[in-house]
Amino acid sequence: MKKSLNIYSKIVYGLTTLLVFCACNKDFPNLLQNFNEAKDSPETHDKVLLVIVDGLSGPAVQDIEPENLILYTRNGLVTYGSLADPTTDFEVTNTSVATALLTGVNSAKNKVTADDLSVLDTEEYPTIFSKLKNIGRRKSKLFTSSTSYETYLGKDATVEHGTDDVAVVAAAVKNLQVDSADLNVVHLAQVEKAGDENGFGSEIPQYVDAIKVMDKQVKQLVESLKARKSYGTENWLVIVTSGKGAPATEPTTDFTPYGDSKRDTYTLMYSPEFSRKIIPRPNAKDIPFAGNATRYTYASNNQVIGKLNDVSKFNMGTGSDWTITLFLKYNIANDNYYYPSFMSKRAAGFSGAGWNMFLEGGYWGMNSSIAGQAFGPNINDGEWHALTTVIKRSGDQDSLYVFTDGTTAAVSGKVSQISANSNNLDNTAPLTLGYLTSDGNTNADISICNVQIYNRAFNYEEVRRYGGVTHIDETFPFWDNLQGYWPGYDDVNTSKLTEKTGKAGNFNIKGPVTWTSFNELVPFFQPPIGESFFRLVPNAVDIPFMIYQWLGVTVESSWNLDGKSWSPNYTQIRN
Repeated sequence: MKKSLNIYSKIVYGLTTLLVFCACNKDFPNLLQNFNEAKDSPETHDKVLLVIVDGLSGPAVQDIEPENLILYTRNGLVTYGSLADPTTDFEVTNTSVATALLTGVNSAKNKVTADDLSVLDTEEYPTIFSKLKNIGRRKSKLFTSSTSYETYLGKDATVEHGTDDVAVVAAAVKNLQVDSADLNVVHLAQVEKAGDENGFGSEIPQYVDAIKVMDKQVKQLVESLKARKSYGTENWLVIVTSGKGAPATEPTTDFTPYGDSKRDTYTLMYSPEFSRKIIPRPNAKDIPFAGNATRYTYASNNQVIGKLNDVSKFNMGTGSDWTITLFLKYNIANDNYYYPSFMSKRAAGFSGAGWNMFLEGGYWGMNSSIAGQAFGPNINDGEWHALTTVIKRSGDQDSLYVFTDGTTAAVSGKVSQISANSNNLDNTAPLTLGYLTSDGNTNADISICNVQIYNRAFNYEEVRRYGGVTHIDETFPFWDNLQGYWPGYDDVNTSKLTEKTGKAGNFNIKGPVTWTSFNELVPFFQPPIGESFFRLVPNAVDIPFMIYQWLGVTVESSWNLDGKSWSPNYTQIRN
């Protein structure tokens, strides 16, 4: 072997993985088939060690670089940004992720969204332990300190219960040296406990120490495999992965699954036969905001104005709550416009019942008959901005708020919140976009799209979370409150803005209307992203796929699993 190694060290050579499409009986292709066919001996036994580490943050592991995990990446497929769950439907827990890891289906199917495992649907979606026992006639062992894991997830596996990680690892090491189980699952909980007690992150000494202890425990487990008398005739896959990741320590503007730090996990798939393969996590902020918007100009004989026909629409009365959001862009960066309105429900700007949003220099404000003026920050940078006004009059204190890109920022010397009085906002003027009679500066040149009006007052967190959503449909959490929605993206080269809820009517646009097209990265915005984008890194549900295929068990479509297999880079040195 040494001679062979010396020869191969002088040869530049690489083997690439192949997708093998020769599946049978509606089965999924085994992406590891090439490797399995290349075994040295037909008597080689395939085995798997899966280590589940509660509270293990992928980014923290990347920062800390634990000695042994780093060593194993030389022969492993690794990602520091795997995904515990590809949705944002619920707050993940270690239990919900472990359930996905051991059933191969997400919570929508297995029913576990918190720590209650009694709701687990094992009749429809049995654990991998049950599948291996009933179909593959293979043995499994589970080592854990969790009674609920033992009771609900450990069915059809031989379970060894330990009081803590030290006891769990000791039992696993002892068994791995001699036991014949095909799948061995070791569940470790101390990293999560250290994080709960002291905080999560690579800057927290106690959390770092817990990860380093876990790293040494993984080495113990791997060394126990190598100490097996039968190791020479066995083919081991070692998987180390997180339960959930760590809670967020800083605010995020990425509200996709990738932006949830609890879903941001670590996954290593190690085999001496693999070569290094690193899978980076994509950035949801790299998805561009693309579409079309109406261009509003204000010069004499060049005024572009959009109005609703029904003047009674959006009379806001005396005691109701409202939220208005739109996207706006200065078409000429660094221009300053003084007092042109860009959206209003008022006969004339700055006077009489009603309200008007306006520009003042490079910033924007809201003037109304129920309050003074509230202001946002400068927005004349030639970029898109989400502008939100909240009218809250149903609570103990009536107030008017403005938000810019999900923040309460205001230009120096101004405020973004102001108390409201009891005046009536109703009037007979139509809801208007663009030029308003008696306004000031006529040089304004702006684009507007994605106009929304809700009959509820968004709170700060809701504005931050949803104010940048670029496309709204029936799945939006406040769809029922949406009283008017005019995205405008598909109305290009027409003279109208089509209303999407069926409640408010279209805007009719007068004047020399033109449209702007755009394809831009906007940090606060949330363009639609397809499900496939969240499958660009390993998901928790992919782990059973890898295990089934490593063990030579054909995954059938009828199982209705959510996962997929991953192709490692592998190399095999033969005598």
